[in-house]
Amino acid sequence: MVLWWSVFIKKEELTVNMTIYFFGVTSIPYKVRSGELDLYLSKPVSPLFRLTFENISPGSVPLILMSVCIIVYGIASLHMTLTPVIAAAYIFWLVLMEILYYEMEVLIRSVSLYVVSMARMEQIEEAGLDLCMKLPGIALYGVYKVIFYLILPYGIMATLPVQSMIGELNLQRALYGIGVAVLFTVFTCIIWKNGLKHYNSASS
Repeated sequence: MVLWWSVFIKKEELTVNMTIYFFGVTSIPYKVRSGELDLYLSKPVSPLFRLTFENISPGSVPLILMSVCIIVYGIASLHMTLTPVIAAAYIFWLVLMEILYYEMEVLIRSVSLYVVSMARMEQIEEAGLDLCMKLPGIALYGVYKVIFYLILPYGIMATLPVQSMIGELNLQRALYGIGVAVLFTVFTCIIWKNGLKHYNSASS
């Protein structure tokens, strides 16, 4: 059951990603190399805020609706009892893991403020996402669990919302998930802000 739900939760997170912030965040390396980041730094609004929301894609909204329909169909097919508490817990974890997903994308692309080429980092991201799209977090053990539960926490992004829905999320896992999200929030802010200090305009 966890495997089935994980696949669709991951797809839902991806569609939210594509709709809200994907195109803005993935443009960061290009704007760094081309010097366009200068325009964002000269404005009073946070450059990361503008980069995040400047390319919202309304065309991806139907994909979110389709994902929701699939999940609702799955709940009905499995005759699950969806109480307000379960629904609220699921939404909480879905939002928290979406924020973690966003932070991972920003963190990886913040590396472009320090190095010339982002190719290797993007390859690592693609490989990690590809693996975790196929396997739920509970299927990972040993070094893979360390990597995908902590270093690149893609393994918990769909697993924790699923476990909250089916009643398998205990307090220890819940606190771990919240802790990882908080840790990556702090880490992303530090890397981004320090990266801006290292940034040298391509036009200078």
